[in-house]
Amino acid sequence: MSNTDVQHDVIVIGAGIAGLVAANRAAQLGRRVVVLEKGEEQRYLCNSRYTYGTFHINYTDVGADEDLLVARIEACTDGLARRDLARAVARDGRRLMAWLRSEGIDLVDLGVGYQTNVLSPPWRTGFGLNWRGYSGDVALERLEENLLRRQGRLLRGMRARALTLAAGGVAVETDAAAGPARFTAPAVVIADGGFQAGLDLIRAHICASPEKLLARNGGSATGDGLRMAQAVGAASTGLDRFYGHLHSRDAMRSTRLWPRPYVDEIAAAGIVIDADGRRFADEGLGGIWLSNAVARLADPLGATIIFDQAVWDGPPGRGHAQPPNPLLPEAGGTLHRAGTIAELAGLIGIAPQRLEDLVAAYNAAIAAGTLHQLSPPRRSDRFRAWPITAAPFFAMPICAAITNTMGGIVVDRNGAVLDRNDTPLPGLFAAGSTVGGLDGGPNAGYVGGLIKATIALRAAEAIAAPK
Repeated sequence: MSNTDVQHDVIVIGAGIAGLVAANRAAQLGRRVVVLEKGEEQRYLCNSRYTYGTFHINYTDVGADEDLLVARIEACTDGLARRDLARAVARDGRRLMAWLRSEGIDLVDLGVGYQTNVLSPPWRTGFGLNWRGYSGDVALERLEENLLRRQGRLLRGMRARALTLAAGGVAVETDAAAGPARFTAPAVVIADGGFQAGLDLIRAHICASPEKLLARNGGSATGDGLRMAQAVGAASTGLDRFYGHLHSRDAMRSTRLWPRPYVDEIAAAGIVIDADGRRFADEGLGGIWLSNAVARLADPLGATIIFDQAVWDGPPGRGHAQPPNPLLPEAGGTLHRAGTIAELAGLIGIAPQRLEDLVAAYNAAIAAGTLHQLSPPRRSDRFRAWPITAAPFFAMPICAAITNTMGGIVVDRNGAVLDRNDTPLPGLFAAGSTVGGLDGGPNAGYVGGLIKATIALRAAEAIAAPK
């Protein structure tokens, strides 16, 4: 194993948005920085390369009142988010936007709800995956340029595989085409993005059949950072939840059907059934929760949405910027259509009487205001339950798509990695989607992916602060 001959103050593992924010802020504050990125390509793939580009805090403008944002985080995670993390993100989200702009990153206000800070140029048309020259791709290129201008280094093809904590700092052992190498520095920031591409970790924590989930991600985050941190005593939390969406099942074989359009709004408006024709989750909690519920089914590829013409032609089908109606059939997604519920049941292999009874009970509960008495209960405060009465009727086979994991390494408000006694591990920090304790909770509350770069900004500043 070779030792690098360059002295570093900070080693960053992972060159996504969070990693490059941490690297640039540390370099800006006078620290010598090296970033280790396992991707070998010039435009290495990662979630930040594919991102839709919206900075938000639980679908709320990052410039909103700090206390309101903290309340939003606490509500969506059912109070399980770390309070210091929630407060830090709520307080500094706006500051992160200002810092990104100072780095030459263009952010635009799309004038639609919470999409007030979106990486430019945004991509909001058509179906399939289209990332080159858009949002995250452009931002990563600019941040890399800035890092090099500050005399920082970004080394591609360097996969970190082990950490060693010592009195003088942290050592990182890597694998590369040229052979193993060892880097040392007083501080290390883990920013490699979670474990959504690590099938063994998904199997252990999320889903017994990870191969039956759609990999709606860059394919690079396999959980290396989490494993390394755990090996040196770091605590972890919330590993059983992920951020993702519901897609046509045909997306498992066609890239035309992901990451857009997804069908969350249709699922939240109608009924979602398993392979036996039974409801198994509260559709009123929305697509992210339903994606987690589908993943936990005995057969994650056995779920189907039942809905009607009113849903398909209304806001659930057409309300998104890249709506399933008409993009899903245009992209080749399967959509069963029938004049009666009994006929629809035959098309999807469900006993007609079972589906007729299920739909009738659902419609009756809407009319009587007793959705909460269904089994499982259905809430209607977040998403309206639409009656299934307007022929023709539709059945859409779906799959659960995993974009990034919600849980991960436990850190404090400045990104310092904590052990199981809530004590910082000397010199070790983490940021971005490898961090746990912000998203999650029993209903898979989603705070946001890009906003976790706030923790990267704070980690760099904590590292550079006078000791």
